[in-house]
Amino acid sequence: MFKRHAAYYGFALALLILVTACSSTPSKAPASLPSEPATSAVTDHESPAERILSLFEGEDMSAEDKATNMLAHLEGMDWTEYNRLSSGKTLETLELLYTHRSLIQTEHYTSLFLATTNLDGASAEQYAAIVGELFTKDREGVVQALADLGDEASKQSVISSIAYHLGYQDVAQVKQEIHQWQTNKVLRDAEKDVIASLIAALDNP
Repeated sequence: MFKRHAAYYGFALALLILVTACSSTPSKAPASLPSEPATSAVTDHESPAERILSLFEGEDMSAEDKATNMLAHLEGMDWTEYNRLSSGKTLETLELLYTHRSLIQTEHYTSLFLATTNLDGASAEQYAAIVGELFTKDREGVVQALADLGDEASKQSVISSIAYHLGYQDVAQVKQEIHQWQTNKVLRDAEKDVIASLIAALDNP
């Protein structure tokens, strides 16, 4: 009987030690899941009109910074949509760009030239003033950019706008200056086509 009690107590002691050891072993924490990337507050699906309006109404930018940023994002602008979204601020926006036209760089030309959709009335005149004075300042750069512009409709629209603005000057003298400039340049065929279209637009305002 003593042997049976000794065996029983021995088994109970072993069981107690095992339970104590298991309870004192620290449990492993579950592996942390990778954190979700932060969601950007700005969507990639803004239309050009929405983007330009956001820049125009920005309160933490100077007028110069607004103009520079807008010039980089004009491509594809629909001015009817912009006028609706901005409650009629199309002319005010174009006036801002005209006021700061000295900030227009060659890298802005394509963006500016692909922003002619639904220009009309005073806004069309203001746009014509911008591209017309740009042509006067940088004839070569404007001709090159127009020659490389893939959108033929936009190209002709810009050429017509330039011709409209130049039409306020002595057209005969303007044409003479363009012809003289052309004879002193080695131009590609696409660039010659731009000049020919501009002369035609000056002849038929």
